[in-house]
Amino acid sequence: MKQKDKSNKNQTATIPKTGKIGSLAKNIEKETNRSIVLEVIQNVDQFKSTSDHAEQAEWIKVAIERLERQVGIETSIKIMENCGRDCCSPNSRKHAKQSRSESKSTLEFLNKLSVGGFNFKLKDKNTVTGEYNKCYCWMVKQTKKPFPTKTYCYCGAGHLKQLFECALEKPVEVELVQSVITGAESCEFIIHI
Repeated sequence: MKQKDKSNKNQTATIPKTGKIGSLAKNIEKETNRSIVLEVIQNVDQFKSTSDHAEQAEWIKVAIERLERQVGIETSIKIMENCGRDCCSPNSRKHAKQSRSESKSTLEFLNKLSVGGFNFKLKDKNTVTGEYNKCYCWMVKQTKKPFPTKTYCYCGAGHLKQLFECALEKPVEVELVQSVITGAESCEFIIHI
């Protein structure tokens, strides 16, 4: 009986349409279905009702664990990359595109992108390393306990894909090497251009 009540409650729950949680819900539904969204974002009112960033980070961590259980790591990564693409603002894309058009070389372009804790270096002709000196995501950066997997951080990989693809006007691949919220000292990416 309790299971049925929970199921009915989930079916009538309101799925956020805006903000980061709205983006997460939209991208989960795009790859799966509404029932998976409702399972992953259950108790979303806990997230929305607190201004304590550590509590919000804990809710996100648990939601990502539910996502991984429901759809597996591969689909979870795809969902988070799409969230990162959504998170890459029009101003960021415009800045990257303008920086590229005003640069005489890839090195100069990377130097223009390397501001405020972001550091991009040319590894070889087709490879860039990107490093952040801290987590920049307000939803998780104040986590008290490390996240058990890097899945959430593929949002950052998606953000970089969107940024570099816009600037270079071609597809790129981004590998996530390590992340602060899983216990590393920095977030590190390899961007294949």
